[in-house]
Amino acid sequence: MRDTKRILLFSIILCFNFLFLQILPAIGAEKIDVEKYEKQLEKYSLIIAKNPNSYSSYLKKAEAEYNLRKFDEAISDYTLVLKKYPNVSENYFLRGNSKFAIKDYAGAIEDFNKTVELEPDSATAYCNRGTAKSILKNYKDAIDDFDTAINMDDDIYDAYCNRGVAKVNINDYGSAILDFDKAIKIDSKITDAYCHRAHAKAYLQNYNGALDDFNKAIELNPKLASAYYDRGHVKIQIGDSKGALNDFSKAIEIDDKFTAAYFNRAMIEYKTKDFVKSVSDYSKYIALDSDDAEAYNNRALSRAHIGETKEAVYDCLKALKLNPEYLTKYEEIQWLKYYLPKK
Repeated sequence: MRDTKRILLFSIILCFNFLFLQILPAIGAEKIDVEKYEKQLEKYSLIIAKNPNSYSSYLKKAEAEYNLRKFDEAISDYTLVLKKYPNVSENYFLRGNSKFAIKDYAGAIEDFNKTVELEPDSATAYCNRGTAKSILKNYKDAIDDFDTAINMDDDIYDAYCNRGVAKVNINDYGSAILDFDKAIKIDSKITDAYCHRAHAKAYLQNYNGALDDFNKAIELNPKLASAYYDRGHVKIQIGDSKGALNDFSKAIEIDDKFTAAYFNRAMIEYKTKDFVKSVSDYSKYIALDSDDAEAYNNRALSRAHIGETKEAVYDCLKALKLNPEYLTKYEEIQWLKYYLPKK
């Protein structure tokens, strides 16, 4: 069987002080022809209604369901076919992709295990299994799978990119950069590797190199909100608060639901004593995430600076309810002590 399967991707988001990496799936992110797959789903559903034993129709129906993001339905159809034909590697692979999409990573790994058992030379199956293992933070085994995929086919962009991300997560930044270099050599028009390489360079405190990579990613995709956001963090590291503020603002302009950008822009506004704007941004953040004690605490501090004492007290009490550890700090604030719960 020709190895033309879909490779699963994952990405990293750089947190405020370059302390942690979060792995996120990027399944089905490409644009699809919705009308085409809706017609395909309708067509093969009608065929199955007339002939429930048309197993090829279940596969075409599952393909449409996957592309329409009806992953549970796709899994059911692939499972039905696999019960009848249990030794077809591609169907395990496709069901594994569907399980990955609903974040059943352990289930996806089981299906990819079966895929490589039946088709040991499937580089994409090893690559996708490595991606699922990475999300479960099993980075060592993930890297082994990416190694296997690359040994089979050294021209897979995503295998290098994903292996690089796994290496960043085990602090092997230098080797990760080499993987991102290779990914970029394979395809210099995709933003992922530039962003990932920028993260690795930032961890090595090569901030100018990180800025260059984020700049390139933004040049390739000026609407990539995450690149502006992450570039803003690099600018903080080099003391360019104004530049960071502009980048967080650009990220929000592109995506007005970008919660972290509001939070971090508010932090800079507080630091530069622009307390009115800081209150506004914390309020926008809280409207999107109402269970963050730190956001209420920070908004209270900003409100106190502009005379909104009553509102600041409310925020402190809300922060305290969400995180009782604030009590010790609040007991030292004169205007707040009266409103605190008595011991």
